[in-house]
Amino acid sequence: MPEVTLEEAQAVHDRCLIVDGHNDTPVEHVHRGDRPMDLKKRDLAYHMDVPRMKEGGFDAGFFVVGNGPTANVRVTLEQTLASVELYPDDLMLVFSSRDVERARESGRIGILLTIEGAGRWLEGEMDILRLYYRLGVRCIGITHGEGGDDPVYLQGSRSPFGPCTAHDRERERRNAGGLTDFGKAVLQESNRLGVITDLAHINDRAFYQVLEQSSLPVTMTHTAVFSECNHWRCLTDDQLRALAGAGGVMGIAFLPGFIDPENASADRMVDHICYVADLVGIDHVGIGSDYDGMGSVTPVFGDVSKLVRLTRAMLSRGLTEDDIRKVLGGNFLRLFRHTLDCGQS
Repeated sequence: MPEVTLEEAQAVHDRCLIVDGHNDTPVEHVHRGDRPMDLKKRDLAYHMDVPRMKEGGFDAGFFVVGNGPTANVRVTLEQTLASVELYPDDLMLVFSSRDVERARESGRIGILLTIEGAGRWLEGEMDILRLYYRLGVRCIGITHGEGGDDPVYLQGSRSPFGPCTAHDRERERRNAGGLTDFGKAVLQESNRLGVITDLAHINDRAFYQVLEQSSLPVTMTHTAVFSECNHWRCLTDDQLRALAGAGGVMGIAFLPGFIDPENASADRMVDHICYVADLVGIDHVGIGSDYDGMGSVTPVFGDVSKLVRLTRAMLSRGLTEDDIRKVLGGNFLRLFRHTLDCGQS
């Protein structure tokens, strides 16, 4: 097909709602000691800030406000809330699918507060989950890799990381420590509240147990396809089928190690998207950039202002505008309707 120009891609891009499944920008600000957090300041030391989000057409995203001990989460959450209060014309918290649409309509960035690694900050106390819910948190990660015999953990063994084989994955599914009793209780309470459950970093056995026991669809916010890149953090075909069968959505991360360590290009990223679409349908794949969560690694798309390059790559591959709308944000919006909008608080 004829080459798609950047102008043509931009026209499609501008018509799309864009929802990113994962960024670590608030956590990285606190980690670097940049306080008070100023998300509106253009700062090229980060992958994201308000000016570049608007340049990239970014409408809303899962903003991680912690992945460690409670003290770390408390500071990051407070700093993020303060930044939202400081710039009400540019930022807004989102608690529902309609809030996400309202953010786009008003020209603001929608922030869905997310905390990873529940075994580190919940400290075995369900009241902490309810407290953070009241403070605006609407997505929690079962783990950030942690797990073990300690009753505060939500899974019974740590999650492996790095390259692996299909045989390794089969063994892990059989032998890993799955959801703990506390993990099951947290999942049940999250379902009741309408808090989204994120399976990123989870071990393979616990992955399937969550899907069996959750009454709401779940997500894996930043991952990729194992058949395209043999990494522990990528989803196998069987996992993709299971996630899709439960109405879930996975976000493709922009991390080269998940896409192709030798050739992490826009085309290879689209390979992952098309693989999911061919296997389980276009309704179950989105984007989960992991911006500001990669250390010194350069993402496939250098910063949030470059998102149109993904749209161009998808158009060049022959994806329709309707398909692109789903990948860039429509699928996560649907997930919000079946999770955030279903809370019984």
